[in-house]
Amino acid sequence: MMIAVALLAMALAAAAGGRSTLAVVAAILCVVVSIGGLLVFESTVRRDHVDRHTTPKLLSDSYVRIPRLPGRD
Repeated sequence: MMIAVALLAMALAAAAGGRSTLAVVAAILCVVVSIGGLLVFESTVRRDHVDRHTTPKLLSDSYVRIPRLPGRD
């Protein structure tokens, strides 16, 4: 996502400098990188929920499985 922010800054600077082609290219790359980053994040969260992982903690690098409740799959 930091790359998307940098590309957004490049697009705005190019637009302010009158380089419309470069601004459009940087803006399109910004959108593509942003969507790609969000898809990776969402797929990771979805997979963690399917595997019944707890929410990741910043100071811990291991996952603890949530115990299954009786009567639930």
